[in-house]
Amino acid sequence: MKSVFCDLNFLLDIFLKREPFYHSSAHLFGKIENREVKGYLCALSFPTLFYLLSKELGREKAMKTLEKIRLVFKVAEVDERIIDLSLASDFKDFEDAVQYYSAVQAKAEVIITRDKDDYRKGNLQVLTSEEFLAFISRQMGF
Repeated sequence: MKSVFCDLNFLLDIFLKREPFYHSSAHLFGKIENREVKGYLCALSFPTLFYLLSKELGREKAMKTLEKIRLVFKVAEVDERIIDLSLASDFKDFEDAVQYYSAVQAKAEVIITRDKDDYRKGNLQVLTSEEFLAFISRQMGF
């Protein structure tokens, strides 16, 4: 089973129904929810998601959304090692470095994001949700 680490924009595209990204992201979310793909989120994503979603949806709906997300995704840790690696990295954006090293520690195979350039400094495969869906379709012969 493939394991993916999802960036915040992936979830925001779904829960804020941002077009034209909503459909491919929602489709991949369904695969993670059905356990066809193992999904990870960085522990730091939860407070950031709450902040962004509550501005758009209100506090109660944001909390319910986070509860659903937590049932679907495994939480990738952020610890001293990840912070130290992020501080010493060449990543332009510190948050992206934390996300990247959190994905590495979780042993994710792919990072799912629309901002692929943010992860150029890393060695993990970086795909959009649409690219990942095409990739797994090719692997399965569809």
